[in-house]
Amino acid sequence: MSEMPRYNPAATEFSTVQAPVAPPIMNTVFYMLIGAAVLQVIATIFAVLQMQSDDFRTQLMDQLQTQNLPSVDANMVDTAIMVSTGTAIVMGVVAVILYVLIGLFLKKGMGWARIVGAVLAVVSLSQLMGMTMPGGIATILQILLGLGAMVLCFMGAGAAYFTAKKNYKLAAKGR
Repeated sequence: MSEMPRYNPAATEFSTVQAPVAPPIMNTVFYMLIGAAVLQVIATIFAVLQMQSDDFRTQLMDQLQTQNLPSVDANMVDTAIMVSTGTAIVMGVVAVILYVLIGLFLKKGMGWARIVGAVLAVVSLSQLMGMTMPGGIATILQILLGLGAMVLCFMGAGAAYFTAKKNYKLAAKGR
């Protein structure tokens, strides 16, 4: 056979791009979100305890009576308290799961988690309405931790990490 040129690229012809490494600030973001999750548990416990109090029962009875319902009795109040308590527990569990999942995906540099986390941080401001003490302190701290963590993702080393991660994925896709 004749000497035909062959195409065998050597391994040195490919440029190897290293995946970006998460900066230390991403660990801080993660732990801030875990702290917010712990504070969510505390705030949920306080909310459930508050809903079981006599003051809450009296306020609920007064609210139901002002709505001109045909008959407001103890069973209706008990049902409303049960539904409110169940809703608070479910929302607390969902919030804790979201804090942990978003924290994990932010640590991995997923851009979508940064957007979802920012939206949820803004939505969490709605928790400031109807807040009662002492559980309100945990709620305020939780909101501040969540907002602070998301701000860190959009500034400085956090923003650079997400940009580098996005560019790395685009480069890997183009190979």
